[in-house]
Amino acid sequence: MQPDDFALMEAVREGREGAFETFVQRYQRRLYRLAWGYLRQHEDALDAVQETMVKIYLARAHYRPESHPFTWASRILVNHCLDVLRRRRVRPADSLEEAQEQRPGRELAPADPAESPLNRHERSEFRRRVEEAVATLPESQREIFVLRHFEEMSLQEIARARGCALGTVKSSLHRAAAAVRDRMQRATLPGESPC
Repeated sequence: MQPDDFALMEAVREGREGAFETFVQRYQRRLYRLAWGYLRQHEDALDAVQETMVKIYLARAHYRPESHPFTWASRILVNHCLDVLRRRRVRPADSLEEAQEQRPGRELAPADPAESPLNRHERSEFRRRVEEAVATLPESQREIFVLRHFEEMSLQEIARARGCALGTVKSSLHRAAAAVRDRMQRATLPGESPC
């Protein structure tokens, strides 16, 4: 029987043998997906998770059980990713198809052999437009959008992870979604129907 997340974190804080290895195994895939949502590069996301695990280990005594261990860990990761992005301009995102090949646990459904090349092209073009629209969001909106739609965190989890009010998360997410929708509609080529 596995310890629950809070019991595991307590074991990590106390330095019990094997606890941190279990922590890494439990959270590394979710943290990777979150890091990829920010950095959009496989190697950069792997490096971010590794750096974050080191920071978590060094800061384990400072963890307080008021927040869920993953929420605490994701905040450390997000801060690290934001630091990386501040040190460099955001590079063009990989395509979602390439990213899905690299991202564990979130594979794309196999292509439907009956799907026409035109439909595959339209789906690929739609993904590209989504990526471009998300990349243009202000940093705080992009963070909330990524946490919600890439990591599938609840609004309450996002509020705790960011240390802000639930209403702030809701309004930022609403503005981000509206901006993405607007950007995609403006990017629609003549003759195409809007998304």
